[in-house]
Amino acid sequence: MNKFLILLICFSLFSCKTYTISPESFKEQFGNIEYDLSTSKSIIGSIYYNGYQIKKFIVIDKNEKKEILENKPSLEMRVTLNNRNRKVFYFDSMKLQNDTLIGHKSRFFPKMITKIPFNDISKIEIQESGKKIEYKN
Repeated sequence: MNKFLILLICFSLFSCKTYTISPESFKEQFGNIEYDLSTSKSIIGSIYYNGYQIKKFIVIDKNEKKEILENKPSLEMRVTLNNRNRKVFYFDSMKLQNDTLIGHKSRFFPKMITKIPFNDISKIEIQESGKKIEYKN
């Protein structure tokens, strides 16, 4: 059997789901919400971090159908910029503030912040990372 075909089958069986949100839809959904960072969340045993209390949001799946996605700590956000560079951070660490998208690259190093002017964004993708972490509270 062709090695390429085997790789393609493995990739399709084990790949992570990816969804998109247009920049316009993202701004509509997250532009006017109040972000509450006061609640710590446990993801593994006694490991806690601060995350925003986003419950559900609307995304588009690969078949161009709308879905309501529930927030979880394993969701990652991939932002493609107009210059084709990409930035990745945890979805529950992002906020849209004064036309700037702000997100954390790490749960354990809160100073690792990415700031992106919203006008520089051409594409937003949300991906289930496959990491086996869940909120405990």
